[in-house]
Amino acid sequence: MADDKRLKKAFQKIKEEMDDHLQAINENTNEISASYDYIQELERMISKLSERLDENEMKISRLTGKKTIDAEKFKDIRLTPKEQEIFLLLYEENGDLLDYRKIARRLGLTEEIVIKTVASLCAKGIPIEKKHFDNKIYLVLDAELRNLQAKEKVLKLE
Repeated sequence: MADDKRLKKAFQKIKEEMDDHLQAINENTNEISASYDYIQELERMISKLSERLDENEMKISRLTGKKTIDAEKFKDIRLTPKEQEIFLLLYEENGDLLDYRKIARRLGLTEEIVIKTVASLCAKGIPIEKKHFDNKIYLVLDAELRNLQAKEKVLKLE
């Protein structure tokens, strides 16, 4: 009988410790989720700022008549296969706007992969314009780069 009580007491202690661990895990999960949401919001804001900077740079180049795209700038850029797929799709659209979902469907990718890959292309200096209509983001390859690519094959695509 005494052994039963000690065993129950030991199991009770283990249960209490497990409950404490579970509570700590839940608190950490909530913190991680809140941090993730905050990071997502920051990424959205950075993307919007980047878009505005790109638009302003293009407007300034049109007003000054200066070329903003220099073929030399793209000489050492290497695109991954996914980046090439997305670049070529935007290139072939001849200025038509595509949203992330449409690109994902056409290429058989997830929207998340398309978003990350477009961000990677932009980080490499590929001028992709982002336009906002009806709470959606639409993408189009900069016309100057598209023309330069057609003439000089600026990006060495496989």
